Amino acid sequence: MNTPIEIEISSVDEYINQINNITEPQKNYIYRGQENAEWLIRSSAYRRILKQQPNADEDSLYELFVDYLNQMIHEIQLRYPTTYKDLHSLECMAHLQHNKVATALIDFTFNPLVALLFACENKEEKDGKVFVLENDREKIEEITTRNELKQELDVFFPMAQPQWYSWIPSLDSEVVDTQRMIIQQSVFLFGLLEVTPDMVVQEIIVPKQHKQHIRTVLEKMAISENTLFSDLLGYFERNTHAHPYGHSFV
Repeated sequence: MNTPIEIEISSVDEYINQINNITEPQKNYIYRGQENAEWLIRSSAYRRILKQQPNADEDSLYELFVDYLNQMIHEIQLRYPTTYKDLHSLECMAHLQHNKVATALIDFTFNPLVALLFACENKEEKDGKVFVLENDREKIEEITTRNELKQELDVFFPMAQPQWYSWIPSLDSEVVDTQRMIIQQSVFLFGLLEVTPDMVVQEIIVPKQHKQHIRTVLEKMAISENTLFSDLLGYFERNTHAHPYGHSFV
């Protein structure tokens, strides 16, 4: 299994140059920024399972993972039928994900600058990291039709041979908040427990001492929390007691 070489950057210009160097025009890429470079790419559902079963083997973890997803969808449709009973499983998960529930969906973006902003969050006071993945159709199957979307969870999460899928909810979805997804150029990745190194084209490290400067430059390019989280939930998140106050209520 190949391990991608880490590249360190200290400015937006360096980052853009690195993206230009490692990507090819005829290929498609997706990006994910994480504020702590030590974190692996795992869904929130898998992280939740690991907290309860840290020593379980991979097969057992995947079985628990799938059981958790099925139980979550069953419970939400049973307890809140007005909102969820007519939704397909992926639509349920996307709605729950938007409302901070641990699901199997992993947020990626087609925009490398958006990923860079997420890598520059500094609540952990750690170096950040941007992961670059090739959106390879031989490794990632894209959900493109309504019939594909209607499939049950056991199709997307088979015990025998799990694989990666990607999905962008329809622009006129009534249940998935696509405003934020459109602004962030987001795509959901789901299927396996975690993204392994062989999926990663490049890892770009953002040292913690450069995060604030990079965020300042990105803000001048209209890449900021105010622009990327401009929905109502984003307003709530930006104005909690723990969020820095910058002399603006927006």
